[in-house]
Amino acid sequence: MSTEPVTSMAPDLPGELRRLGIHPDLSADDAFELGEHYHEKENDGPRAIACYRLSAMQGRVAAMHSIAHCHLYGIFVKLDYSEAYRWFVRAAEGGCPQAMYHLGLCFSEGYGVEPDFKEAEKWYRLSAERGDEDAMCRLAQILEQGKGVAANLAEARRWYREAAARGQEEAQAWMAAHS
Repeated sequence: MSTEPVTSMAPDLPGELRRLGIHPDLSADDAFELGEHYHEKENDGPRAIACYRLSAMQGRVAAMHSIAHCHLYGIFVKLDYSEAYRWFVRAAEGGCPQAMYHLGLCFSEGYGVEPDFKEAEKWYRLSAERGDEDAMCRLAQILEQGKGVAANLAEARRWYREAAARGQEEAQAWMAAHS
């Protein structure tokens, strides 16, 4: 699905890291953890994004997801649905269930791509099968409403039930209303 190598997306990253006082030889795990620290504890966007990029360049899928999430919601960077989509694709290809969920969201809401409920269903299903309760609920909604796929109320109920059992509030409300 992705065509551009992650390394081509940050040609001057080592210089940027040095300018920010971050050692460019950090491991993927250390760079990600430092990015999380800058994001959550210090609210330092430039350093958080630089660390995430360093980690992502080394293949850390969680860092790719964090970059995508920042672009999707305009956290520390300009809101950019197309850039969010590109990073979600990379993270999903790496097996990240949350990125798969967010690709479903991109396709169902038209974030960075044309809306396509059949494609949204595919990504929600992949994420749901890996245990993401929000994806379970979104998949159930698509199946219940028959958006882009044939309606399947029995399967929708099964996914709502599973999401509700995992604490997903929308699914719990649906189950309470339909019991």
